[in-house]
Amino acid sequence: MAELLLEVGCEEMPAGWLPGLGEQLRDGFRRATGALHLDPGEVTVWWTPRRLALTAEILDRQPDRDTELWGPAMALARKDGAWSKAALGFARKHGVDPDRLDQAPKDPHRPEELHLRFARREAGRPALEVVPAALLAVLRGLCFPKRMNWDAWLEDGKGSFPFGRPIRWLLAVLGGEVVPLTIFDGVGGTRGASIVESSRRSVGHRFLPRESPGSRFEVASAEGLRNGLRERSVLLDPAERLSRIESELGRLADDKAVQHPLVAEWRDLVEYPSVLVGEVPERFQELPVEVLQTVLVHHQKYIPVMKGGRVSAFAAVADGDGQNGARIVRGMQRVVVARLRDAAFFFAEDMKRPLRDRVEDLAGVTFHESLGTYRDKAERMARLVDGMCETGLLGDVEGQAARQAALLAKADLTTLMVGEFPELQGVMGGIYLAVQGEAPAAVSSAVRWHYHPQSIDENAPPAGVLDGADERVFAAVSLADKLDTLAGYFAIGQEPTGSRDPFGLRRAAQGVIRVLLDFWKPAAEKARPSLVALTERALRGYQPRLGAVPDKAAERLLSFLRERLEFVLVSRGFPADEVAAVLGTAEARSVEDPSDCLVRLQALHRVRSEAREDFAHLAAAFKRAKNILASAPDRGVKPELFREAAERELDRAVAGLEGKDGDYETRLRSLAALRGPVDRFFEDVLVMAEEPEVRDNRLGLLARALSLFYRIADISKLGG
Repeated sequence: MAELLLEVGCEEMPAGWLPGLGEQLRDGFRRATGALHLDPGEVTVWWTPRRLALTAEILDRQPDRDTELWGPAMALARKDGAWSKAALGFARKHGVDPDRLDQAPKDPHRPEELHLRFARREAGRPALEVVPAALLAVLRGLCFPKRMNWDAWLEDGKGSFPFGRPIRWLLAVLGGEVVPLTIFDGVGGTRGASIVESSRRSVGHRFLPRESPGSRFEVASAEGLRNGLRERSVLLDPAERLSRIESELGRLADDKAVQHPLVAEWRDLVEYPSVLVGEVPERFQELPVEVLQTVLVHHQKYIPVMKGGRVSAFAAVADGDGQNGARIVRGMQRVVVARLRDAAFFFAEDMKRPLRDRVEDLAGVTFHESLGTYRDKAERMARLVDGMCETGLLGDVEGQAARQAALLAKADLTTLMVGEFPELQGVMGGIYLAVQGEAPAAVSSAVRWHYHPQSIDENAPPAGVLDGADERVFAAVSLADKLDTLAGYFAIGQEPTGSRDPFGLRRAAQGVIRVLLDFWKPAAEKARPSLVALTERALRGYQPRLGAVPDKAAERLLSFLRERLEFVLVSRGFPADEVAAVLGTAEARSVEDPSDCLVRLQALHRVRSEAREDFAHLAAAFKRAKNILASAPDRGVKPELFREAAERELDRAVAGLEGKDGDYETRLRSLAALRGPVDRFFEDVLVMAEEPEVRDNRLGLLARALSLFYRIADISKLGG
């Protein structure tokens, strides 16, 4: 075995690209060297913004191997005792007499079908000869979010060589020998002079050490590369950079800062991280925490440092040794203070006017040119909430709070703060309502969170933030907002197509599903939301503006919501065939009550895992039954027409289960007992009997058996 080391040095790449590129590099190398029979062992990849690196142990020489080359089938190779042209051509190609060729079955499942075969012994080649082309193919195969054409050319038959960023150096060493790699200049669509050639030299940090920045040095091994770069202020291993950042943050800030999502991005922003801390002036610490976090995190990539419930400082990462930290922090603070000064001014100006007075201003903010203004949208949202009250989904107090929140939800779009920081839509409305004391807490929290949920993760916000009546008010307003948006765009034919979704309708539909799954907890004494009824009501809300809503709009929207429900359930780890079974009971019912779908799915998943063999047999049997019943009318069951014991046994089993009560899980456990009677029915009974009455009676019995499961799931869709 020999150690292969590859380092691709380039101009700085975005941090978000690097983990994916590292994975692609590792997988591509494994495939390429595996195809060359070089038996790659463990492959390790590293990256920084300026380099991608890889090391692995591979064979220093390909093993000798026997290759089987197949010719024509014997039926075509020899006719009337003479070799055919196809057989002669195959023999001539490999330099042998056709009589010396073997005859063997090419397909082991058809041993009687013989083919001509030529067995050839291929000598393995040194790895140093075959690896260069493989490495260049791996580099060409890397997928970047955006490629850059930097006038480069590879001599691999494909010519132009775009890459994520221009490559500046290549280090490629196999067992101490340089692997020859060359990138040429692309001149007028042809190969020019070489611009990058591989060597055993790497390059240190662009600005460090100060006495010799960007110095080049010789490398003999992967360990030598890591140590040499560390001496030149480059931490090649992402895990080492992350550890350094977390260690410095741990000394400077609280545990929450160490766990902040930005830490992973910081790791890939720099080659030699140093954590610096700046202060937030006390006069700005009175601003809402959400405003400070938006300024620091979203705009500056800084981590807020909390103290006593207030943002008192911020942590930032710099690419260097921190020697000029004080000067860097002063520059950072100037930028932060300037933005916070703007935020403080906007907050003070917005607070001069109650949020409820801004609702009428929404008449000047366009939602969509065909769908009216945000004032129109607020009215439609309020009417949807009224519909929830009329059907008993909301009590009087909840309904009043939800209606008020629906009218106020979009009012902060007219504020200076949201105009400058659009990430704070909804958030600022909730904050202004709470600070101004203009509405109950349930209203302000519903306005604050109504754009959520934005993730399909069941633990994503606002999970765990709201409870009781506050959660129901939020759910009503969030549902009204998203259904109104979906109904409007589907009514004007702007639904997503393929990967195109400019209005974020997939996210809105997933938000609807999550509200009904996670935030509208069904209670036995209260009505349950009907997504079908709510969708139809949302579409009717556009009739005054659009006239008659297209007939198929509701059908298309419900189908879209069903797809999103399926996506959410599969994303949560349920097997796809179980999700299809639960959603396959009926198109309309599958989205009527998503919460009930989830309960049925959980029951099916648990019971099936306990009796997987029984369900496999039932699935196969009912798949067959469903195909038979597809074109047969259900004429009922007449016991007097039974002729076989298996018919009577299945009839007794079905009759005994039809009256079974209990939750879905209990009923499914009972239904699993049908396996024996169903198997015997198909073994002993000819379903499609010649006598019409007997045939119809047997089909009716099958339909009764299937209907027991249809109340919970279409088990014919399970893998049998």
